[in-house]
Amino acid sequence: MSSGNLLFLLVLLFGPLVSVSSCNWVMCWVGLELSFFGAVPMLLSDSGYFSLSKESVIKYFCIQAMGSGMLMVGGMMFYMSYSTFWIWDVLFLGSLCMKLGIFPLHFWVPSVVAGLNWLPMLILLTWQKIGPFAFMMSIIEGSSWILEMSLIFGTVSALMGSIIGLNQTSVRAMLGSSSVAHTGWGMVGAALGSLWIFFTIYCLSFGLLMLFFSLEEDLMIGLSILSLSGLPPFMMFIGKWSILKSVLYNGFSWLFLLFLILGSFLSLFFYLKFFYSYYLGFLCKGSSNKKFFSLMSTMMLMVLGSIYILFAL
Repeated sequence: MSSGNLLFLLVLLFGPLVSVSSCNWVMCWVGLELSFFGAVPMLLSDSGYFSLSKESVIKYFCIQAMGSGMLMVGGMMFYMSYSTFWIWDVLFLGSLCMKLGIFPLHFWVPSVVAGLNWLPMLILLTWQKIGPFAFMMSIIEGSSWILEMSLIFGTVSALMGSIIGLNQTSVRAMLGSSSVAHTGWGMVGAALGSLWIFFTIYCLSFGLLMLFFSLEEDLMIGLSILSLSGLPPFMMFIGKWSILKSVLYNGFSWLFLLFLILGSFLSLFFYLKFFYSYYLGFLCKGSSNKKFFSLMSTMMLMVLGSIYILFAL
């Protein structure tokens, strides 16, 4: 890795840490921008998917720059006692929804992700969401109106992501649609609790999937895609179950549960479709490409979820 890329990588890594550890909203915004400016050169340095990657990075840059401007203006109005005018609350919340890719500003995620390679996709869909989620939690705590809107946007996003994924034939676009749905689950977790449990498990499952894509392990790719559905005994079930318990414990309407469960049900169609495709590819190639860590990863994906079901429910 060149010295320039190493510098951008450090900026990328420390940006969300600045946002999470800061007690001032301006420094939180600075942390988001550091992470954003560190991510763009890392995405551009990808050698695979050359033309599509450049187009996707330009789209990502334009969307995130617009979101940053909206966040600055909305933050100034929100934190300077102008929040009695509801339009500033909407602008502030909408800017975070744009940065996270949440309904109704989720339109950019599938098209951007469809042109990225595996490592840039991992950066974009996991690490880049830490700062906005932390920002979202801080504003939800101070406003009941924003909490209710976050619940609505999160549950509808979980449903919309699964509907968008039904129409995808590219695995990259499907993972972008899946990210929209999972980010909606994360929004509900930010409002009611259990966000970081869910997000950590999602990052671990998604990271393993990207690793298997890089190594072209078809069977493990299929199992990792299936694990994102949240079915027991896969590990992702722990994260989704923790979100559902938070909704139940806080006594909110059953409609929120209905949207979340319906979204998970619809997403099973495309998860099973891609699992079946990669499983058939594994059968055609034979079993000569099995590796030891595949067994360990299967245990991580399934056994931990089984242990949780047996002892933690």
